[in-house]
Amino acid sequence: MAPVEFTVTGGEGSPLDFVAALTPASSLVVITDPGGWAQVSQGLPVAAAASTAVATQVRVLRFAVLDLRHFPSASDLPSISDVPGDLVALHDTRSWDSAPVVQALRRLGRPVVLFTAVHAWVSGVDTASVLLGWSAPHVVLAVPRGPGEGRVEDVLWQFREMERRGMMTYTALPAPPVAEDRPVTVVVALPGATEGIAGALRPGAEYEVWVRVGAGVALPGDVELRAVLGMNGRAVQSEPFVLPAEGPSPWVSFPVTTPYASVPWSGELVIYRGPVPVHVQQVVLPVGAGESRSRLRFLLSRTFADLAPLSSRVASVLVLGERALVATGREPHWVSLHSGGGLPAVHGFDPWYGKGFPAFCEDLAAYAASGAALHGQLSGDGAVVRRGGVITVAGSTRAPWAHVYDLPFTEGPYRLCASVSRFGPFGAGGEVPNGCPEPDHSGNVLCPFGFWGLSSVLEQPAGPLAWQVAPSTRQVQVALAVDPDLDRALTQRHVAELMSFLPPESISSAYVTPSSLSRALAEERADVMHLVYDESALEPVEIDGWPHRPLVVTTSPAAHLVDGLVNQAGAAGVICPEVAVDQGMAGWVSGMLLARLAGGMPAGEAVRRTRWEMLGRGNVLGLAYTLHAGADLRLR
Repeated sequence: MAPVEFTVTGGEGSPLDFVAALTPASSLVVITDPGGWAQVSQGLPVAAAASTAVATQVRVLRFAVLDLRHFPSASDLPSISDVPGDLVALHDTRSWDSAPVVQALRRLGRPVVLFTAVHAWVSGVDTASVLLGWSAPHVVLAVPRGPGEGRVEDVLWQFREMERRGMMTYTALPAPPVAEDRPVTVVVALPGATEGIAGALRPGAEYEVWVRVGAGVALPGDVELRAVLGMNGRAVQSEPFVLPAEGPSPWVSFPVTTPYASVPWSGELVIYRGPVPVHVQQVVLPVGAGESRSRLRFLLSRTFADLAPLSSRVASVLVLGERALVATGREPHWVSLHSGGGLPAVHGFDPWYGKGFPAFCEDLAAYAASGAALHGQLSGDGAVVRRGGVITVAGSTRAPWAHVYDLPFTEGPYRLCASVSRFGPFGAGGEVPNGCPEPDHSGNVLCPFGFWGLSSVLEQPAGPLAWQVAPSTRQVQVALAVDPDLDRALTQRHVAELMSFLPPESISSAYVTPSSLSRALAEERADVMHLVYDESALEPVEIDGWPHRPLVVTTSPAAHLVDGLVNQAGAAGVICPEVAVDQGMAGWVSGMLLARLAGGMPAGEAVRRTRWEMLGRGNVLGLAYTLHAGADLRLR
C-alpha cells in the first residue's frame, strides 16, 4: 500500500476535543496521545473490553475500549459488538496487523479511534480518516487525499515546515452547544395518587410532594444525588436518588401535612451532591387558596454533568436569610443565624504589613472570639465539621466564613497553642501540616488550626461552577484595571511584582475610572481581570456576558459585585477581601495569590496558603479574603 498525501491544518485544544469534533463524520481517527489514552483506558481490565465516557469541551465521548497489545492475534480478541459506545477506542499493537479489525468495525458503522506510536505506519487510511498529532501548542490534523498508508510523524514534519513558511491555516473547535438547564419539577398529589393536583390545598390535610430532575444533556455516568425538602414548621426530609446518564431521574416522594391556617406555605427544596447543595429552589404550596409555585434561588450546575469533583467535600452551609441548612455527612439540619458576625477591626501594621508577636496574638484572639460565636450558631445540635477537607458555603453568605473558629473560645484569659509561636511572626515556620501537630487543645486555647480558613479549604461559589479558566496550551493573560486616584508608585511596584512570575507580554494594564469600568470590562478578553481600586470605589458593573469565563481578583471589598460578575457576566469566580485593605498590602496579597494560581495551584488551596503566609508575618487579614468560586478552579 502506497503512502498518501495529506491536507494538514492545526488548532488549539486537546486531541480528544478534536476527536469529539471530527467524529462521527470521520470514521477513523489515528492519534498519538498517551494522555488521551490514559483518560480513555482508566480502569480498563487486562485482556478485556470495557465501556467508558470522557467529557470534552465539545461533548461527552462514549467509548468501547480495547487494548490490542494484550492479545497474541486478532482471532483471540473478545467480542466488542455488545460493548456500548458511540466510538471504539483501540490501542494498536506491533505484534500483528490490526487493519482488518479496524476495517471490520468501520463497516459496522462504528467510528474507530486508533491510538498508536508517532512513527508507526497505519494502513487502510482514506478520505474518511484523520491523523492527529501534537506540535506544541497546536493539535495537528491531517486528512488523507486518497487511500493508502500514513504515519503521524510525516504529518508533524509537514505541519512544522508549513508553519515555518507562514503557510499554515488553523481550524477552530466548534462552539459547544448551549445546554438547556435541567428542570427540577415539583408536583403535589394526594397520598397514593398517580397524578398531581392543581389548585389550593386543604388545611390540615395529608399530601405528597413529588420531585424529579428532568432530562438534559447526556452525563458521563449515573450521578448519586439527594433531595431535601424543608417546609416551614416541619422537620427536614431527605431521600437519595440516582440521576441516570440519559433521561430524567425517578420521582422522589415526600409526605406532608399542611398547616391548619389558610396561608401560602413555603419551604426549600435542595438537591445535594454529597454534602454540597447544587440546586436550591423555594417551594410555595397554596393552603386554602392560590396555586403551587416555585422559584430558583441558587444553582452550581445547569446540567448536573460536572458534579464529580464535589464528592470530595466534607460539609456545607447553605445560607437562606436568617437561617442556614448545615450538612456534615448526616441529614442536613436548620440552624438560626443572628445578625452581626463582622470581622473585628485590625490596624497598626508595620511597613512590611506585619505585627509583633503580642499585637498579633491580640488580633488572632479577637478573630477567634468572633469566629467561635459564629461556630456556636452552626453546631447547636453537636454536629462537627471534619477539618482538612473542602467546606462549601452557598447562598447569601452575610459573614466572613474563613474566620469561623471551631475550638471553644471566649473573651478573657486564654492559653496559646504552640502552633501560634511556630507559625506566627518570628516563628520557625516551615511547611504547614494538614492538622495541628499539638495534641492538647483543652480549655480556652488559641490555635490557628481552629479557623476554617486555615485548617480547611473554603469555597463560596455564587453560581455555576467553572473548573478551568484558560486552555493549558497557552500562557494566561492578565489585565489590570487601576483607579487613577491610587498611589502611582505603589501601582507600578505591584505591576513589577506581577512581571516577576508572569511574562511581561501576558500582562496589560490601564487606568480606568470607576464610572468607565463596566465598558472597559465588557470589551476585555483576558483570563484574569485584576481590579485595583480603593475602598468604596467599585460600583456594580453591567456586562451582558463575556464569551469566556475569566477570574476576577479585586483589591477592595467586592461582595456586592459577585452576583453580577458571576451570574450575569459569566465570570468563573471572584477573589476579594471582606474589609478595606491598604493599597500596598492589597497589592502584596494579590501578588501572592496570582503567583500561586499562575503556577497551577487550585484556587482554594492558593487562598489557604496565602492566609498562612500572611499569618507568618503577623497579619490575620488573610482570614478576610474570600474565594467566590469552586475550590478546584485552575487558571489552566
